Amino acid sequence: MQAEIKKETDDGFGVLVTDNNGAEHKIGVCFDGEIDGHLCDAYASDPFDRTPAENEHNEQARRYARYYVARERGYETIEWRHDPARLLAAASAVAELDTDDVTEHFGDLYDQVRSHYGDVERPVPLPEEVRPGHVSYMQDIYLGLSDEAMIDLLTLDDAVEEVSVTAGESIEDRIATLLEAAPADTDVPDASALTVEAVSGVHIEWDDEAGQYHTQWGAEPDLDRDPDARFDVLPFAPEDIEDFQAQLARNLLCQVRDAYVGMGVAPPAPYRIKGLGRHQIATLYEHDDFYQRYHDPDAEIDWNALEPDPAVVE
Repeated sequence: MQAEIKKETDDGFGVLVTDNNGAEHKIGVCFDGEIDGHLCDAYASDPFDRTPAENEHNEQARRYARYYVARERGYETIEWRHDPARLLAAASAVAELDTDDVTEHFGDLYDQVRSHYGDVERPVPLPEEVRPGHVSYMQDIYLGLSDEAMIDLLTLDDAVEEVSVTAGESIEDRIATLLEAAPADTDVPDASALTVEAVSGVHIEWDDEAGQYHTQWGAEPDLDRDPDARFDVLPFAPEDIEDFQAQLARNLLCQVRDAYVGMGVAPPAPYRIKGLGRHQIATLYEHDDFYQRYHDPDAEIDWNALEPDPAVVE
């Protein structure tokens, strides 16, 4: 993906994005991340007249345009579920919690996922229409970190390409290495500053026989802002609460991987992790040849199939 900010307007920026198919997109990105214009002569204007691949190229261009504006100009333009900085911050905060805090914040989710595999009382009853094997669980995380500090985390992009990873390295060590890679002249917070302020209740998501997704939402805390991240996990049987904690952090790093892939950019080395990130994106990986099977722990992945972000490696 290539991008260039061509102009600044009263409400945002005009960005020219060249996608991985060589098509040029003229995209208007408002200061708040809203897309107020998108022109691409290479593909049909009506999404119903485009191929699935062309539609996905369009979506990648939009995500990359938002990301590029955030990184180059410092505006909060990235949708929170696609924001690598927020996801990394949340993963770090989760990895740093002690066991009592994990139980306090995520104990209901812990019991919910393992209730499918043992004699554990399920905190949230399943809707009657949920079919076995077609349910996943989510929970929102709110960090005690300023928006300015979150924007500062984006500067990690300039250093993350130089971060090496070791085979078998724990998720906690990988996260610590990532945070330590921040340039010395930035205000990227250390792990101790990344705290969990609040969490939501457990959300239940399932798909019906027609493939339509449904969600039963848990209670949200009384905070007038979006979450910073959302776990998205299938039922599984963790060995203990520490294993569960590590799997939650891993899920968020896999979501960072998804964020880069969803922008048409090769994930930097620390995020080249196979496994479930976002469940609905994993469904796309499973059924659409446009993407590789990043969600599958046993898949062979060509991590260089996408080009690195040129703004990072130049």
